Amino acid sequence: MTLIKLCGNFRLQDIDYLNEVRPDLAGIILVPHKRRLVSLALAQKIRSQLDAKIPLVGVFLNQDADEILKYREIIQIVQLHGNESEREISKIQQAGLPVIKVMKPDHQYKTQAMCRMIDAGAGTGKTFDWENFQPLESLDFLAGGLTPDNLQQAISLLKPKVVDISSGTECNGIKNLEKMREVVRIARSNK
Repeated sequence: MTLIKLCGNFRLQDIDYLNEVRPDLAGIILVPHKRRLVSLALAQKIRSQLDAKIPLVGVFLNQDADEILKYREIIQIVQLHGNESEREISKIQQAGLPVIKVMKPDHQYKTQAMCRMIDAGAGTGKTFDWENFQPLESLDFLAGGLTPDNLQQAISLLKPKVVDISSGTECNGIKNLEKMREVVRIARSNK
């Protein structure tokens, strides 16, 4: 079964949807000046409302490890989208938060992070050439432009352990319960 992370949740209503569709992971954006930014106070509310069995992933971009560690009582996993050093990754992981390091398909490298995510647009919702993609190692996470319409194709071609979907579960920038339900169904149907 392919695991699924539903990211970009920024309203308490989104958390009700997550609790209903039960993804394997849920994500919140903790990057300043991003549209789906969640404040520290809202992050705390989200964690308290989200089912305790669903790990919460905090998404960061070129933020200091000490700033990231302010969230360690709220999130269970850190997702890094920037140019964070291996030293910063180590510091975060030694503090008890596993790290997902995001890389572009044409710029893969070894890392001490718990796992790697391949995302062509680093949160822009763009796909890449799946058919000609050659992963450096086994594909832990796949992100970028995944929707209910192309998710099965992506899983069949690349066989990622986890798919990560954000805007592909939205209508007009707001989470849509039916789309969330459909992508979870598709991921879970892949044995």
